[in-house]
Amino acid sequence: MRMRYLLAASLVMAILLTLMWEWRERLPFEDEVMRAALAEEVQRDDTRCPLSSTAVERAPPWVLAACAAGGLGWHEAAAKYGDDAAKVFLVYGKDADFLEVFGRLGHPVVPVIAYFVKNGSSQYLLQETIGQGLSRLWNDQQVGFGLAEISPEQYGLLAIQELKDRGHEMLSEFEIVDGTAVRKQFTRTLLGAKNLVLGGVSDLEGVIARGERLPTWGEMGWAAFDAVIVVGGIGAAAKALRIARAPVAAAGRGTARMANLRAAGKGAFQSLSAVGTAAGVTAVVALPYVAITRPHLLASAAGWIAEQAGLPAWVGAFAAYLLLCLVLAFLLRMVLAPLAWMLRTLSTIIGRLASVSAPSAPNRASNAPNYVPAFGETSV
Repeated sequence: MRMRYLLAASLVMAILLTLMWEWRERLPFEDEVMRAALAEEVQRDDTRCPLSSTAVERAPPWVLAACAAGGLGWHEAAAKYGDDAAKVFLVYGKDADFLEVFGRLGHPVVPVIAYFVKNGSSQYLLQETIGQGLSRLWNDQQVGFGLAEISPEQYGLLAIQELKDRGHEMLSEFEIVDGTAVRKQFTRTLLGAKNLVLGGVSDLEGVIARGERLPTWGEMGWAAFDAVIVVGGIGAAAKALRIARAPVAAAGRGTARMANLRAAGKGAFQSLSAVGTAAGVTAVVALPYVAITRPHLLASAAGWIAEQAGLPAWVGAFAAYLLLCLVLAFLLRMVLAPLAWMLRTLSTIIGRLASVSAPSAPNRASNAPNYVPAFGETSV
C-alpha cells in the first residue's frame, strides 16, 4: 500500500472527526476530565457504586464522586433530596464524623443536616451563648451579654455531632416530606427535654471550631470538589490543570508564554493520565488507554491547549485526530503488508501447482479419426 494513499486517507478521516468534534455539544475540558475519571472509577470491578452505563451518563459529577466514595446511598440521596444532597456532600463529605454517621444511619441524615443549616437551632445557640458567657466570666472575671454567632455550616456540623451521639433517636424527630425534613414538634419537645437534662452536643466548642474551616453552603464549584474526597487522585490532577491554566491567560509573548504553555500541556497530560489511573490501569499505559477508549477526550485536551496559545480549539483537535489517524494507518500497514505478501505468495504457489498438475493440451491432428474417402473419390 503506497504511502500517499495512507496519508490521504488519514487526512480525510482527521477532517471528518474534527468536524464531528466541533459540531457536537461539548463541556469545558476540566468538566470532561472530571466526569470521565469518575465514570471510569465507578465502572471498575471493585467499585462501591455499581451503576449502569446509562445511569453513569445521566448522573451529575458530584453524584459519581459521592457514590464512588460512599456507596449507592448517595445515588439514592441525590434522587430523593436533590440540591440538598449535593450541598451536604460538598460541604461535609470530607468530615470523618459525617462519614461515620452516613455509613451507619444512611441517606436519611442528609435532609436533617440540611434542615439545621437552613433553620439553625435555638438549642445550639443557647448552649453556645451560655458557654461563651461562662468562659468570659471565668477568664475575664466579668459577665458578658449577647448571643453567640454560629454560621449555617457550623449548625450543620453540630447536627452531625448530635446524630453521631443519638443516632436513630434524633432521626425520629423528623418527617421527610417531598425530600425536605420537617420537625415533629411533640416528639422534639419530649426528646429535647430529656436531652437538655442529660446533656447536649459533646465538645461544642471543638465542633464549632472545626466548622470554621468548612466550605460555605452555597459553594458548589471546583473549590467544593477540592474539599471533598475524590477517589483515584482525580482532584489533584484537576487542581494541577487549573494551576497550569491560570497564568496562561495573563501571559505575554516569548519565553514566558512558552513556559506557561508547557505548564498547561503538562497539566493536561496529568489529567488525562489520571483518567486512565482511575480505570485501574498502570500509569505507563494510562495515556494510550485514554487515546483508545476516549479519543474525543484527547482531542479536547489538544483543543484546550490550542486555546491557551490563542488559536482556535479545532486546530488542536485536528492535530490530535490527524496524529491518531496516522498512527492507526501505520499500524494497519504493518499488519496488512505482511498479510498481503502472504496472500500473493500463496496465490502464486497455488497457480503453479495447478499448472503442473493439469494434463497437456491434446494434439487435434493426431487425435482426429482417420478419414476414409468414399467410393469413387480420390484422396489428396
